[in-house]
Amino acid sequence: MTNRRARMMVRAAWWAGLVGAGWLLAGASAVAAEKKPPPLTDKVVEKLKPAQEAGQKGDFDTCIKLSKEAVDISAKTWDKDQSLHIMIWCLAKKGDFQAYADSVEQLNALDTVGDEERFKSYPNLAKIYYQSKNFEKAEKYAKLWGEHDNSSEAYTILVAVYYSQQNCNDAVVAQQKVIDIDKAAGKEPAEQALRILNSCYYKLGDKPHRTEVMETLMRRYPKADYYADLVQLYKEGELDKRALLNMYRLGFYKDYISRESVFVDYVEQAMDAGAPAEALNVIETAKAKGAYVVIAATDRNGKLLATAKQQAAEDHKLIAQLDKEARAGKNGEADVKTGLAYMSFGECDKAVEAIERGLTPERVAKVKRVDEAEMMLGICYTKLGKKDEAQKAFTAAQGDPRMAKAATLWLQAL
Repeated sequence: MTNRRARMMVRAAWWAGLVGAGWLLAGASAVAAEKKPPPLTDKVVEKLKPAQEAGQKGDFDTCIKLSKEAVDISAKTWDKDQSLHIMIWCLAKKGDFQAYADSVEQLNALDTVGDEERFKSYPNLAKIYYQSKNFEKAEKYAKLWGEHDNSSEAYTILVAVYYSQQNCNDAVVAQQKVIDIDKAAGKEPAEQALRILNSCYYKLGDKPHRTEVMETLMRRYPKADYYADLVQLYKEGELDKRALLNMYRLGFYKDYISRESVFVDYVEQAMDAGAPAEALNVIETAKAKGAYVVIAATDRNGKLLATAKQQAAEDHKLIAQLDKEARAGKNGEADVKTGLAYMSFGECDKAVEAIERGLTPERVAKVKRVDEAEMMLGICYTKLGKKDEAQKAFTAAQGDPRMAKAATLWLQAL
């Protein structure tokens, strides 16, 4: 995520709010209500009266000029207080927010301003200074705002401040604070918040935390990019080959895969699992997308294509005989392999029948990988539109640590 994009995170929320700066005048009224304010100096009144009139007519330049002159000649704190209030109001109306922020800081330094009024100024000051790239002051006021209101918006500005300066250590802490506040309010983490965490964990080289964030992104906001990043993170760790194959199957089913290297790896994994027809289907689909290029019959892709065609043709000839033999025996592994062959050819109804037969009590003992059989069953049920049956199968596969990650991804995709 670019720094410009990070800055855009807070722009819309604060722009309109700054113009409604009436709280400043309200703050002055509150002070006056507590005790009778002292009279203004005559010279100050001579400036402020026409300044107010100019502001009410929309002549904000005159209002600002006269009220600033009143500030400069103010000998008393109350004179300066009232002069600054009028000047700040006109600066907000004009849209001169940098001068507005500087003037609010001057006002806050006066002992006539109460704590509540100061507290109300922190959000605007944090936003203005962030937009003007005065990150030191933006950080100061965002922290004061967050400490007073425990506002997720305040910590979001802190995230933007830190991220703009490539300070990922502090950005992560602030972003987690935003997520915690939102969670307490019953809100799920925003996609942008998770993207920032992912970016920072990547820059910090923190793979465990980055994996957790990518898992959340895939669960809440499934997209091809998140799928690719998460699978790559899994591959960099200890990942069972059959689990990887089933992750590829999900990516293929959801049309998340676009890179040739991933298609090729998927083909090789399918061939290794004994599913050449599936591999051939992947190749043909990738070729149609221009993501599987065969330069010569002797190159890697050419050899994979030729082998997949040959073995798929052999499986097609033998599948009926394999099914017949599997039915006659009591070996669940034979049933599961028959189911794999049917699934590879897209015959999911026959695949379900064969796999479920292999998982019956009298046959399941011979099945080498029950988790893999359950995964295939879940995938076939998904393609047949039987969500409840698919969920049951994936949940069963999820119980095996080797297949847990792949099963979770499929469950989330249902």
